[in-house]
Amino acid sequence: MLEIILEKLLPIFLFFTIGYILKIMNILKKEEASVLLKLVFYLLSPAVIILSVSGMKLERELLLYPISALCIHAFMIPTGLFLSKLIKLNEDERKVFRGATLIMNMTFILPFFIVFFGEKNLYLLSLFDAGNLVIVTTVVYSIFVSSKEDTAMDKVKKLLKSPLIIALIIGFVLNITGLKLPRGIEITMQEIAEMTGTLIMIALGAYFTPKFKKLKLSLIIVAIKVIGILIATFIIGKFLPIDEMGRKIMLLGAFSPVGNNILTFVFVTDGDMELAINVVSLSIILSFINVSLLLVLS
Repeated sequence: MLEIILEKLLPIFLFFTIGYILKIMNILKKEEASVLLKLVFYLLSPAVIILSVSGMKLERELLLYPISALCIHAFMIPTGLFLSKLIKLNEDERKVFRGATLIMNMTFILPFFIVFFGEKNLYLLSLFDAGNLVIVTTVVYSIFVSSKEDTAMDKVKKLLKSPLIIALIIGFVLNITGLKLPRGIEITMQEIAEMTGTLIMIALGAYFTPKFKKLKLSLIIVAIKVIGILIATFIIGKFLPIDEMGRKIMLLGAFSPVGNNILTFVFVTDGDMELAINVVSLSIILSFINVSLLLVLS
């Protein structure tokens, strides 16, 4: 476990630290870090989506994994909407509140998963994340780009213009038809995808503000995400015939940090980046503790 933390997880925080140091040294400014997030949204994330969705193994019994993720979101979407109206928030804060409670960062879970369950079961985590990805690229994105004046057709048009939606469609078409990308294009996309985590963490470090001016609200958002998904997992486990591994993955989803996707969504819509940064940073710190305890004690 220590070896995995040092080899897989430590680099994540080192990239984050590099971004923060570059900001302190005035080498990388917040405005310049925004360019990195824009690159992630329009190029790197679509590459990741196409590769992961096109390579999924779809079998009837395995469909319970993405379905369980969709069920979690079916519970969290109205829960987040209801609670966001109870708390006094401005419009930008409300969008971050709703979006953050819906995004499960399963990429963060991956090294832990390999250590405890082995690489042979890794495709199960990917299947669960596929269901999560559907909501992130549709509902969560819609939360940020839609306005109160938008009609249903306006929202659909904005969704279809999203590079994440386009990538999702391409991935499913390749998966269902069995078509393969030319080897040269596939290698290029793999190399592009491998840069995603690095660029996001450097940008995150450049945006990071250790003062946590909105610490109370950030804690509330992270707590609602964790507690809400735990409740959803308990309910789903009673009605959905999913196996023990599926239940563990749902628990890991509850304890996963808020996905970095929210940073790109906030950036492209000029939202509350400070709150988004605080929520993501705080959730990463708490997830290290929660995920480790869950796997060691289970």
